[in-house]
Amino acid sequence: MKTLPQDLNFVAEMGSRGYVNLVDDGYAGLFDPSEIRADTDDIACELAAAGIRHEQKPVPFDPRPLLIGESTYRQTAAAFEHLFPLLERGIDLFLQDGAVRRFFSFQPRHETLIRLGAHYTPRIQVCRYDFTLDQNGKPKIYELNTHCPAGAAFAVHFHRVTASSRIRARLEGLGVSQCSVELEEPNSFAAAMLASAERNHRSVANVAVLNSRYLTMQNELDLIADQFRALGVNAVRGYVEDLRYLGGRLVLGDLPIDLTYNKFDDSWGPDAYECAFSRTTGEVADYLEAYRSGAVLAVNSFPSMYLTEQKSMLAFLHSDLFAGHCTAQERKLIHDIVPETVIVRLASQAWLDEVARQRRDWVLKRSLDTRGRTLVIGRSVADAQWHQAMAAAAASEPGDDWILQRLAPPLHSRCDRADRQPEQVFTTLSCFLLTGRAAGLIVRSSTEEVTNVGRVGFCQAPIVVAP
Repeated sequence: MKTLPQDLNFVAEMGSRGYVNLVDDGYAGLFDPSEIRADTDDIACELAAAGIRHEQKPVPFDPRPLLIGESTYRQTAAAFEHLFPLLERGIDLFLQDGAVRRFFSFQPRHETLIRLGAHYTPRIQVCRYDFTLDQNGKPKIYELNTHCPAGAAFAVHFHRVTASSRIRARLEGLGVSQCSVELEEPNSFAAAMLASAERNHRSVANVAVLNSRYLTMQNELDLIADQFRALGVNAVRGYVEDLRYLGGRLVLGDLPIDLTYNKFDDSWGPDAYECAFSRTTGEVADYLEAYRSGAVLAVNSFPSMYLTEQKSMLAFLHSDLFAGHCTAQERKLIHDIVPETVIVRLASQAWLDEVARQRRDWVLKRSLDTRGRTLVIGRSVADAQWHQAMAAAAASEPGDDWILQRLAPPLHSRCDRADRQPEQVFTTLSCFLLTGRAAGLIVRSSTEEVTNVGRVGFCQAPIVVAP
């Protein structure tokens, strides 16, 4: 076992920045390489046995955690919780104000669903803010992820498989003490959804965990169903197209459904389906009627899935239109934790020309998209590619907005992973909010600036460290 060098005080560094990522080679003296390899192999087997997969592939996992100080975590969580009611306020304004709807200018297939509202609160039952931390440990939000954010059911397994690891034992020997967070408790996601149903005066006997026959996404759906079953609630998997609305009840086969968890992808461009979450509206007419009548609590609601999910919502938070509905303190919160975001369609040509010349300071992405599929990071591409992407965004079809967001760099490390050559590693964090309450984190890292676990990324365990 290597001993800790005297000049390597990661606790002091965490105290100054609020966090440290132990994959960085600067902390290589903490762990014996054979321990890292053994933990990596053991954890891979345990995660596979638990059914932890991302887009039908194993989830790569590095046993070295990201440490975040308790005060940094609590301050971040508080800021995120204070932002949450502003998102709900944005939904209210969209439903009430034609000027707000014109600001967004959504396609009819999205706007029609959003304007159905919801018969329960909050309309955003679960969301996942993806964010980075600056050099002072302050958060900057990339995305709100209020549709069907992945990872909430992974956190408890990441916590479980690392709790008995060699790496964790080494850290505990160095005095690292972990604070408990809700998301790492067994069945915490399902428990939060059931508690929300109770607050909305709804009883839940049967849950349908849904995807679409045409826009199918599978991530963690079995794990979510298992959480409900562990709490004594019947949970079934199904396609939204197979639901029927009979006698005032939503049913799947012969089973009445009280709560749905919706895991739908979207389509866009010239080949987009007529319906936002299926092929045609007719195929999901029964589900829409049950939703419209308030017969089911949907996680999430349509305003959550198609309004606050849009990255243009971040631009709305910064807009003069929204500022008139905020206090000075709320405007400061937005300024502090949401990087400047502008809808390309609403920007002046002079401003766009300036951004084109300053590509290293900006990121371009489609408003409604996931997994970094359309993300262009200005500093990572050549001038020609940036200008081409900007021109394509400016020429996009009505209702298919793109946004420009001021760059908030991900965390950066130099890392020697699994006996490979040292490489750059970029890390982002994600905070889950369950009915508006910050519940815990997941951490994703990658050798690319887009931290997509399905490409060349990997997950790490976050540890909220007690003082």
